[in-house]
Amino acid sequence: MPEVDLAWLNANGSCGARMGKGIVEVRGGVPGDRVAIDITRKRGRNASAVVTEVVTPSADRRAPPCPFDAACGGCDLAALTPDAQLAAKARMVQHALRLPETPSITASPRPTGHRARVKLGLDGTSLGYRRARSHELVDIDVCRIARPEVQAAMTRLRAHLVEHGPLPFTEVEIRSDGSRTVYAFEGSRRDAPDTLHQLGDVAVGGKTISGDATLQLDILGLSLRASPPSFFQVNLEGNALLADFVRQTVLATGPSHVLDLYAGIGNLDLPLAAEGIAITAVELEGAAIRDLAHTAEQLGIADRVSVTTGPAERYDPGAAFFDVLVLDPPRAGAPGVLAKAAVLRPHTVVYVACHVGSLARDAKELLSAGYRMEQVRCYDLFPDTHHVETVAVFRR
Repeated sequence: MPEVDLAWLNANGSCGARMGKGIVEVRGGVPGDRVAIDITRKRGRNASAVVTEVVTPSADRRAPPCPFDAACGGCDLAALTPDAQLAAKARMVQHALRLPETPSITASPRPTGHRARVKLGLDGTSLGYRRARSHELVDIDVCRIARPEVQAAMTRLRAHLVEHGPLPFTEVEIRSDGSRTVYAFEGSRRDAPDTLHQLGDVAVGGKTISGDATLQLDILGLSLRASPPSFFQVNLEGNALLADFVRQTVLATGPSHVLDLYAGIGNLDLPLAAEGIAITAVELEGAAIRDLAHTAEQLGIADRVSVTTGPAERYDPGAAFFDVLVLDPPRAGAPGVLAKAAVLRPHTVVYVACHVGSLARDAKELLSAGYRMEQVRCYDLFPDTHHVETVAVFRR
């Protein structure tokens, strides 16, 4: 079998290596490894492959800190030291965005025990994660990246399964605001057994059936509502640093009106509204936009927040003027959105990306419209994985 030196990290979690005159994308190793590979697909000079043997380990390898060693489908960089992880992610962003220098990357304030949300599979009395690219459940009793209160909630749920038997659900998300935890089961409320109330705050199918399954998240001193179906960043302390960078960046421009696409529960725009800035928040109809509107009302800033429901791709601003655009799209990015937004001629665009490959693709729309990428900052909200949050600031 051929051997290659894994040289860089790709946005999809694989590693890149040069092989002959081409490039091979390899799964199963970390940057710095020399590995034997089995080629699974060829595309001209390039190929995809999987590791069959680590011939020479990277100098940055460490003993896996988790007994499950990524078998659960997560923590694919746990075999790298923390510093090497940060360096690999920063270089990944540099490579994807073709930056002349490696961008700065802010480490997670919590190197372990950072996840405020974990989504678990249920199978009988087993509780755990699905293997990568598989439906197979890996039963786990301890997750070192879950916050302590989330881990405690996992333990309670496991004890409940042992005492009362299997539940009629296959998925549950345990959610925390930093102190209180709730259980959000996927399924029908009609199937919920009476024993679930013993767990405390529980939702099924997005609706509370026991206690109060709605969280209150502290975002830069503001209390934001997060209903059971609503998305929020898994790393609470890391998100605070990211949100503050966005706030300070936008405020420094002296804006009069900010457009926030993919607004969610208001993570990025409500702190701006609290500073007296007029906001237009665009989000799909659902729990998140209702949470945003409710929070604005509770904070007494509803007069500064205009809410528009619907896809960001179809948003029509009419004659409205915005001098700053903020967007935080899902992993698929915002194809076509920035080309339309450039017509509004905001002087600043702040793009928060959870997938740098999507950001690289979408940035071309702004660059071709006369914008320049002025600043890039990375935030390691997901230690031990290849994921990284990237904030790119564009100026016209």
